[in-house]
Formats: sequence, structure tokens, C-alpha cells
Amino acid sequence: MSNRSNDSETAEDENIDPGEPIAELAGFEHEVPVGFLDRIRRAIGRRTTAAQVTLFALDTPIVVLKEFWLLVIELFDSKKAGKDTDR
Repeated sequence: MSNRSNDSETAEDENIDPGEPIAELAGFEHEVPVGFLDRIRRAIGRRTTAAQVTLFALDTPIVVLKEFWLLVIELFDSKKAGKDTDR
């Protein structure tokens, strides 16, 4: 497959003239507050931390139950339950 179609679309997008800005919309422009980016970073950090804690809280019991199940299976494994014949 060739990337020529993607390259031609990108070149066409770069050549588009957006025209004159709309004067009525210029009044809606506001300065960004100084702490805006810090608030966004903190919000993203809180959500990421909450997601990680939730995953840990949900995955840990499953992993523990799986390990106990494997332990029980090893205890009752019929292949290993026989006596050693090498003695």
C-alpha cells in the first residue's frame, strides 16, 4: 500500500486559507488564568490516581484467590501424591 494518498491529503490541508477572522467572535476571547494549567494537571492526576487505586482494589482479591486456588490444586494433584520410587 502506498502513502501517497495520505501525503496528498495533508498537502491539500496545509494550503487551505482560513480567510478573515470573524469580528463578532473576537469579543469572546479571554485570557487564560495563571493557575488554569495547574488545576488541569491536578485534576488529571487525581483521576489517574483514583483509577489506579480502583484497579488495585479490584485486582488484588482476584490474584489472591487465584493463588489460593493454585495452592489447593497442587496439594491434591494426583501425579505428585504418589510415593517416591527412587529410594
